[in-house]
Amino acid sequence: MAHSWRGWCLLRPGLLLYGGTVGRNELHAHHAVQLIVAAEPFTMADARGERVTTRIAVVPPDTAHTVLTGARHALLAHLDPRSSPGRSLLARCAPGPTAPTWSPAGTGPTALAWPLSVPPAGVAVEKPSGGTAGVAVGEPSGRGSPAPVAAGNGRVRPGIRPRMFTEPPAGHARSAEAAAALRVVEEWSGHGGAADVLHPAVEAAIALLPALLAGGPVRLRAVAEAVHLSPSRLAHLFSAHVGIPLRPYVRWLRLQRAIDQVAAGESLTAAAHAAGFADGPHFTRAFRTTFGNAPSELATAIDWLP
Repeated sequence: MAHSWRGWCLLRPGLLLYGGTVGRNELHAHHAVQLIVAAEPFTMADARGERVTTRIAVVPPDTAHTVLTGARHALLAHLDPRSSPGRSLLARCAPGPTAPTWSPAGTGPTALAWPLSVPPAGVAVEKPSGGTAGVAVGEPSGRGSPAPVAAGNGRVRPGIRPRMFTEPPAGHARSAEAAAALRVVEEWSGHGGAADVLHPAVEAAIALLPALLAGGPVRLRAVAEAVHLSPSRLAHLFSAHVGIPLRPYVRWLRLQRAIDQVAAGESLTAAAHAAGFADGPHFTRAFRTTFGNAPSELATAIDWLP
């Protein structure tokens, strides 16, 4: 069945999260790790034409893929492969270059459901009266060890929750749905149950970054000096507490700033300059490299959450 892309989207450093209808697209590749969880089967293919029909797919970065048959109710997450959640998702599910390796579903205990709810682990999801059944999503057993992976020493530090999983502010019509979707991605990446912990220097660095975007390149040394740490110490703390290194964090922050401007009605050129890109084409190339689409292709069909 053919479906058109339409839904909501949340963009923050290290993560683009989309909820709604997943439609067909052309063969493409992007640098993000991609997770799709749907309430009905969808079909994907790789560059060689091999196919997989599944309700859950994990596509590794820089791997050509296409959606041949979409799904009406789904979530799609793009994770930076350098982030702790992105690296952990790859380690847990071990997807390869061919489509049959992208489906890790159906082997673990019921832990999550989409799109209806996120029940506690072990609680089965039942179809509600008059509604549409959600898909029960088990913990990925993967083709190797399910140990979470993070920047630095290869393990997620106990108790630290990547900042990308912070719930969106209340008040938007899709806030509760987006929060549930974040929990799905958080569990699949092995970070469920972690607490929000942020080192004061990292918090200060994050507060500085938005004002630096329009001024051009953001240098680690300059940020470190502003928060009274050595560059190496700040780099270590930032990766550990935020879940993504500073440099890609800044790149995602620029994309977030620019797409916020586009969603508010600004032109691509104005949005690009506000976020510190050289021009509109520079912003478009960066967006397409990361997500596989041009920002103009998403602006009219997506309800962007703050």
